[in-house]
This record gives sequence, structure tokens and C-alpha cells, in this order.
Amino acid sequence: MEGAEQRADACDVVVVGAGIVGAAVAARLARQGLRVAVLEAQQVAGGATGRSAGLLLTGVPGHYHWAVRFFGREAARALWELSVEGRERLMEAAAHLGVRVERTGSLALAVTEEEAEALRASAELLREDGFDAGFSRTDPLQRGFLAALQRPDDGVVDAADLTRALLASAPVTVHTGTEVQGLEAEGADIRVWAYRRTVRCGAVVLAAGGYAPTLEPTLSRWVSPGHALLVAGQVEGDRSLDTPCYADYGYEYACSLPDGRLLMGAWRYPRRPSSAENSPDPDAALREGLSRFARRYFPEVEGHIIQRWTGMIGCTPDGVPVVGALPHLTGVYFALGLGGWGLCWAFVAAERVVEMMLEGAPAGLLDAQRREIERR
Repeated sequence: MEGAEQRADACDVVVVGAGIVGAAVAARLARQGLRVAVLEAQQVAGGATGRSAGLLLTGVPGHYHWAVRFFGREAARALWELSVEGRERLMEAAAHLGVRVERTGSLALAVTEEEAEALRASAELLREDGFDAGFSRTDPLQRGFLAALQRPDDGVVDAADLTRALLASAPVTVHTGTEVQGLEAEGADIRVWAYRRTVRCGAVVLAAGGYAPTLEPTLSRWVSPGHALLVAGQVEGDRSLDTPCYADYGYEYACSLPDGRLLMGAWRYPRRPSSAENSPDPDAALREGLSRFARRYFPEVEGHIIQRWTGMIGCTPDGVPVVGALPHLTGVYFALGLGGWGLCWAFVAAERVVEMMLEGAPAGLLDAQRREIERR
């Protein structure tokens, strides 16, 4: 449990990162009888997991119409099916652990005519491939959106609470405020160098999201740090959202909390180096974009923001998480790249990396060695 005094100077597995993926990996390994220590630079769920709105959105950003064109029909269908499987596993685990989870459905909303057509085509393809989806050329929220795609099986979860509950559900030692600074082979084992402690272990799982490439630079081949912004507004009157929504191909989103606050967020893929170098404030465009979105579609939030969070997320070029093993350091595995839409992938990624570690099983659609593709 968090805050335990037990030192983890020797164990079977070190998991780096105490977000939702790291917690799922650690709990699964501990239930297999392994001695597991989680090393976290901040607090449990202190990174992208704790800064998410908890939306359980099936698939990957960009709508199904895009995925079919980009991956091909068969691969897109398989990815959506895997995401559905991950969503259901997460919702089942949350319910079992007493964590708030709700099947609210979701709304994908169009902000341009082009996106409205993409939603129409996506709904048609989804239904043909056996997924439940509806389409309307009207705005069910009456806020000025041009079209809506309804997915009744999506939901919301308290991701931070679920992370804490997973770690508490198994005999896992968690060390917060313990930034990992390096990994080194030591005979058949691995030495993990961290702030104020070192740990010798048989295997390591890197689940540190967008921070992982700073620890192991070779991971930048697959994962780059993106940026996310989340704000909470205390709105007046009955303007709550019964159904969480996202718009602009998934880059902006909104949902209501049980206490009446409205959460709004935005995220972006990693910038190209030239644009980052030319900007003294690399998050300025993200803040301005979310502000414009709020003024246009959620004006009641204007002037009522009471909390604001920014953070880093791990993104892959094609939007699909990656699971693999470092080729140059035996015993080091990774499950990364869930991006801004990754909760439905968390349990799938955790399962795949554990099976790879314990059984040598392939990671399938999440394999980091999958065909190299350009950024979409």
C-alpha cells in the first residue's frame, strides 16, 4: 500500500509508474505470487491518469471512418473489438472494487461539415461491423454542433480511485516521490537507480506514459510526449451533461461530475520540434483552443473555472498503444502510448505486457514491432 515503510531493495519485478496501466500490471503480477514494487516519481495517479476526465471511449481518436481508411477494414474492426474488451474489463473491475463507474454512453459531435460527414460514414461502418452506433444530423445538446454519433455502451469511471483500488487489492509495495533515473544490467538481474534508493530485480515494466522516453531514450522510436489540459467549472443552473461528449475528432471533450462541476479537456499529439522551439509557451495554443471551444459551445463555463490541470501524455504515431521489450536490456518491458483516449486500452495493455513477460506471448495488435507507419 502507498506510504508503506518497507524498502524495496530487492524484488521480482519493478513497475515504473503508478498510473492506471502500472497499477493494473502490478496487481496482476502480485496475484501471480511475484514480489512487486511500484516506483512513482509523483503520487499514485498523479500524472495523466489523475488528469483524465475518466471517459471510457471505444477505439482510437479520429472516428471509425478514419480508422478504416488508415488501418484497413479488418484491422480497424479488430482494434475496436479489442478496445471494447478492454472497456468491459475495466468496468467490471471498477464495479468489483467499489469504484464509481457508469455506462453513460458517449456523443461524438461535429464542429465542421467535414466532420459531420465523417461521423455519418463512421456510424454506417460501425453498424455494418457489428457495433452499436447511431447518427443524427441534429445536435442533441442544442449547443450548435452540426451532427452527433451516439455510442450507448461507453462510460465514465473515476480513474484515480480505480488506480488506488487496484494497488490496494494486491500485495504491492508502492514508493511515491521516487523518480527512476536509470536502469543497468547486473548479471541476470537489473539494477534500478531511483531517487534515494536502488532496487535489484529480475524484471522491469515501464508504464510511465510520456515520461518514459526521458528514462530510456530508445523508446522515443514509438512514444512521444503529447500535452493535455483539463479544467473544472462550477456552472449555475441545470446545465449538466447526462452523456459525456467529445468533438473535433476527439481532441476536445466535456463531462459532468456527480458534484455538479463540468469538466472540459483538450489534448494534442506531440508537436514537431520546430514549432516547440519557436514558442516560449508551448501550451499556449492548447489553452487558447480549449478556451475558444468553451466560449462557442459551453459559454456557461466562462468566468467560472475553479481548477486547472496540465500534463504530459504518451502518444504513438498511429494512436494505438505499444507493448514490447527493450532489445538491448533483457528483462525490461514496456506498456505505453495510451494517448488522450486510453482508458479502454489500459487493462488490455497491462494483460499483454504481463503475458509477454511471464509466458513469452506476443502482444498482437499492440506489438511495438508492428509495421512502421507514418504519423497520421
